[in-house]
Amino acid sequence: MQDTVRPRFFYNAEPLKWQRQLPEATYACMAGLRDEIKGFMRVAAVPPTYADTYCLSLCEVISNLVKHPAQKSRMLCLTLDILPDGLRLDIADDSTPFASFDAICKTAQKNLRCTETWAENGYGLGCILSQHTRVFYTPAPQSHDGKNHFVIEDDFFMPADKNNAPQPAEQAKKHMHIHASKVTADTAIRPVVFLVDDNPDDLKIQHRLLAAHYDVVPLPDAAAALNLLATQRPDLIISDLHMPVTDGIGLRRKISALPDGDLIPFIFLTSSAAGMNDPHILRLGIDDYVMKPASEKNLQQVTARVLGRQKQLHRAIEGRFHRDLEKYLHPCLPQQSGPWEIATMNRMADAGGGDFTLYHETPDGMMAVLADVMGHGTEAKFFAYAYAGYLRSLFRATWKRAAPNTACFLQDLSHAVMDDDFLDGTMLTCQSLHLGTTGILDIASAGHPPPLLLRRDGRADFIPVEGPLAGMAGDIRYHAHQTQLNAGDKVIFATDGFFDVFARSDDAHRPVLLLPLLPALGTHSPTEAAQALWNIFEEKQRQDSKPADDATLIIAAYGGPA
Repeated sequence: MQDTVRPRFFYNAEPLKWQRQLPEATYACMAGLRDEIKGFMRVAAVPPTYADTYCLSLCEVISNLVKHPAQKSRMLCLTLDILPDGLRLDIADDSTPFASFDAICKTAQKNLRCTETWAENGYGLGCILSQHTRVFYTPAPQSHDGKNHFVIEDDFFMPADKNNAPQPAEQAKKHMHIHASKVTADTAIRPVVFLVDDNPDDLKIQHRLLAAHYDVVPLPDAAAALNLLATQRPDLIISDLHMPVTDGIGLRRKISALPDGDLIPFIFLTSSAAGMNDPHILRLGIDDYVMKPASEKNLQQVTARVLGRQKQLHRAIEGRFHRDLEKYLHPCLPQQSGPWEIATMNRMADAGGGDFTLYHETPDGMMAVLADVMGHGTEAKFFAYAYAGYLRSLFRATWKRAAPNTACFLQDLSHAVMDDDFLDGTMLTCQSLHLGTTGILDIASAGHPPPLLLRRDGRADFIPVEGPLAGMAGDIRYHAHQTQLNAGDKVIFATDGFFDVFARSDDAHRPVLLLPLLPALGTHSPTEAAQALWNIFEEKQRQDSKPADDATLIIAAYGGPA
């Protein structure tokens, strides 16, 4: 059994610390924090894949601190430690603690079914739990300093020859600072290349030829490459064909046997082009090969071509996936339901998770659901697709009851999420509503931003309906809120992708900047009002530095009794 030692970027390294204190949690701070952390990790010689994961997890935690606590954070203290054997990120805040959150962190990880894929990872609690060794949350009453602590930890170990483990870069020792704001290193994300060769001289030369453009991980044999694959996924593997014990062919076969391993681009280094016609090699699905001794021009050209082809393929498949999901998830409500006239606007963004609607006509009105799956990227889109199908079945069961109830639907949803291992992988906000034929709006909410009521005379305000996210605790009770509308009154529903553009940083999801725009729309039709607000939204979105999220706007106007 091989000894377990620290990987190259931590071996014999001194502990390094990055700290940052902010007066509050805001969306505006995320871009700067990402740059600081990436700069800090880059100078510390930590591979970019780890920096990306920690940046994504940090932003997801901050996003939840902005969105959900009843009392927003007025102090945020971030500490990232690079230790000799791993990483530790501590996010401390003074907001209202999340109830039962530590228990969810401890149980969700073992229940989560998350497969490593070549697609872009999503955000969300489930993805945080799936990407880190340990995640725990300590609410203020139980912590040592009276603050909430969200802690993420990772251990990094790999079998290797301790005598051959490279020392940390001297530049990292010289230029590392406590505050990453002082770090000026280039933070551009570069592809990670595993370079495998048993010849130390060849390995050194090839590393030098590629290091200017890629994050190259030199590995002395196939065993070292396979062990590192357990904790880090490269964008490309370049391997010598002829090696002792396990040669390049054996390495490729073992990688292909891993989940999605055959999707990792692979290039052979060989001293004979004739050998590349071997049927055993042709069946491996190798992307290309380079003759040894490798010239700088040839090695760089082949590497760039293979990575470029893989990126194009990735975009093409992901684009098709998004188009298929868009057809299925596109929010849609009828333009007329009894005395209600309804207008719906939607944008599906590549970055967002997914918005969707469900509805059913009832004898006394229309019952509907507006849901927004949290997260970003392809994985979140997949969960949106799964949630949509799940809620459709649950919704059908609800409306078949003798007396459909908006609060009962969310109650059933919460219990279902608690009991379902798969849905534990992400979270969603949801509103259940009933548009009554007599003008009564019955609405219940599970973590969704409250709608606005726009009276015909131009008076506008929020409808005070709120409730916890589904599945956060077993004893959740949802309560419906009823509002009587008069002829000409409108209700404005939206997901946070729309409302956040009109929210102040200290009051997320409450679009207070939208209120002054509404009086002028009091006498407009729902279609006219929706188009006017959507035009303003798109202009503000173009000026916003945050990634575009999925956004849905629904305006329902009551026409009065028949």
